[in-house]
Amino acid sequence: MKKTFIILAVIIIFSCNTSQNILDIQSGIKGLATPVFLEYEGGDVLLSDYFLDVSKIDSIGKNNHYDAVLIEENKKVQLKVNKNTPNVTNLRVWTNGTANDIPIFKSNKTQVTITLPDKNKKFNTVKIKGEFTNWQQKPLHYNNGLWSYTSKVNPGNHQYVFVVNEKEIPDPNNPDTIDNGMGGTNSILKIDTNSDKVPFITTSNLVNNNFTVKSKKPFTHLYVYINNYLLHQIHNRKGDTTYKITIPKIKNKGRSQIRIYTSNQYGRSNDILIPLNNGQIITDPSLLKRTDFHTQIMYFLMVDRFFDGNKKNTRKIKNDSVLPKVNYYGGDLQGVLKKLQEGYFSNLGINTLWLSPITQNPEKAYGLWKNPLTKFSAYHGYWPISNTKIDHRFGDEKTFKQLISEAHKQNINIILDYVANHVHKEHPLYKKHPEWATPLYLPDGTLNTEKWDEHRLTTWFDTFLPTLDFSNQEVVEKMTDSALYWVTHYNLDGFRHDATKHIQLNFWRTLTKKIKQQTNRPIFQIGETYGSPELIRSYINTGMLNSQFDFNLYDASVQAFAKQNANLKNLANSLQQSLNYYGYHHLMGNITGNQDRTRFISYASGDVKFNEDSKKAGWTRKITLTDTTAYSKLAMLHAFNLIIPGIPCIYYGDEYGSIGANDPDNRKMMKFNLSNNQQKLKNQIQKLIFQRRNSMALQYGTTEIKSVNNKTLIIKRQYFNETVTAIFNKSTDTIKYLNTSVTPNSYKIIKTNK
Repeated sequence: MKKTFIILAVIIIFSCNTSQNILDIQSGIKGLATPVFLEYEGGDVLLSDYFLDVSKIDSIGKNNHYDAVLIEENKKVQLKVNKNTPNVTNLRVWTNGTANDIPIFKSNKTQVTITLPDKNKKFNTVKIKGEFTNWQQKPLHYNNGLWSYTSKVNPGNHQYVFVVNEKEIPDPNNPDTIDNGMGGTNSILKIDTNSDKVPFITTSNLVNNNFTVKSKKPFTHLYVYINNYLLHQIHNRKGDTTYKITIPKIKNKGRSQIRIYTSNQYGRSNDILIPLNNGQIITDPSLLKRTDFHTQIMYFLMVDRFFDGNKKNTRKIKNDSVLPKVNYYGGDLQGVLKKLQEGYFSNLGINTLWLSPITQNPEKAYGLWKNPLTKFSAYHGYWPISNTKIDHRFGDEKTFKQLISEAHKQNINIILDYVANHVHKEHPLYKKHPEWATPLYLPDGTLNTEKWDEHRLTTWFDTFLPTLDFSNQEVVEKMTDSALYWVTHYNLDGFRHDATKHIQLNFWRTLTKKIKQQTNRPIFQIGETYGSPELIRSYINTGMLNSQFDFNLYDASVQAFAKQNANLKNLANSLQQSLNYYGYHHLMGNITGNQDRTRFISYASGDVKFNEDSKKAGWTRKITLTDTTAYSKLAMLHAFNLIIPGIPCIYYGDEYGSIGANDPDNRKMMKFNLSNNQQKLKNQIQKLIFQRRNSMALQYGTTEIKSVNNKTLIIKRQYFNETVTAIFNKSTDTIKYLNTSVTPNSYKIIKTNK
């Protein structure tokens, strides 16, 4: 039977361009099959990430590019690559006679050795930490006057430092450094990306459902997918720079997507993503929906700090040990609903609201800050004592359902911040099962708190916040069921997941599987992970999260736009790194700020210094805005986020320039009566969002860094005949590009149609 299916598949591939054939693109995979990033010599493909029921897997297709074996009762495919394996290939998996195709990306890591001379061995210990170690300290080995560290590292730029005798220092023999944003410098390891040799593909000549793929460099391999079905493929071509594609008639109605990948001997190209509506290529952005994840414009608000719509549920902690700055302000779900009904979000152009956690939190004070002396309330919502009850200070079930219903009437998604990593010590689960938490003390007797990297899967956030032990399957089942409740009991559109990297992968796989089994609507899941791009990406695939926030790109953009003397080349390098790691059509969250960071505008105005303790600054002095040029700098950050791939995410108040140092000074009450400068900035943001939502190029186009130097950055996005070019000018001179003048410290976005 298997041979029969393979023959039929070949017939379909070669005959689907004829009018007599209608292609059925049904799949055993729920959602798009994300590409597999292999390790250096291959690796295991976890098929349970793609298939809800692996027992339906019949076999895997034969492929001459690698060796493959089904193992562990069809849960995995063991792949072994060789030197002739192309940089992009395909894995075909058969389920009940249906072909399911998964893109496979060969690793292009290079082995590198980093050394530190120490002829007389003056150093007792030498370690290294950087992006390629996920900022964990790794020991160097001493031999013949050299400390050395060897590892396989992806092409691109990677920050690192040495830790010599427990003190961090940049590499003294590496002239390439970058400001670390904290008053010091990191060294940069540069590995050639072969960017001038790998293909870069674009689309052109669209006529009906026929179009051409063009490449600046020849490609040897090309794969065209429609959803999870391999529609076209070419192998071992010499010198191809164009390829004509015809999209056949398809049986399946609604949304489907074309994906295209190419490669040559030097590496993998960018990817192309084309949405289809009832089998027709979309060129009109009005046909896009809020459930098309790439169209999202996200807005993050802290419920308590947004708007008080119901004075009756305002209950501050009545305790002199809690200063007003960290007590409840009174914002609630009724307040969010009121602003929805007034059109605040729809007028701004927002189509996805991310709400801070709304589950029940304790009513007593916890924690301690010494200067000034204060404890804290749980106004932020991150100390759950219940995972399913709505905090009575925020509202009730009826109000929340009304809020979701009103949002959907306005074509706005609602995603909820969900805390799974930890509970408050007053949570009934912890009281009943204290053994379900990780140990508070390490084997050496020290507190296991805030060990973010060295003990990331067990560390506690504070002594009153037990971290749950997700190596225990009982804990996994309990907490995934609690999360599932929110998308089955309410018509929610997704989650923002707190502290993602501190939870084992099994939790995310279990949760996503349950969501897919018990819901029939798109559920978007975005995570929070501070770390290397490789660690961040390890949580993103068909069976886990859709995306995470790109904090590395955010850090680079803050440096680039807030600092007058910053080098825009560093921002361009960080953007290219994100495209290489997450894909050119990723769903990563591109933030203007969040509840854990100093407000951008306060860095840009110089009222908060990069090399100071920004939390202390917020407690010990009143932060003001002394330089109004910071508004234009914040506008540039917004513009950057709104023209690059990913999901732009506005932290509440950043649309007008809310000021503040770090937590809790960055969590002021939302303002609706604005100054002239604030209103002018908000108007700019509205215009930028309008441009994005009305542009196929800005939502689905290719992305190319056309030009960059210390003070200017030019980015081009293209979707068939629509081109959008963004020019950022941080120089003191007016520059010209495409017959357009760009004044100092400003940006221009130019749209053209051929």
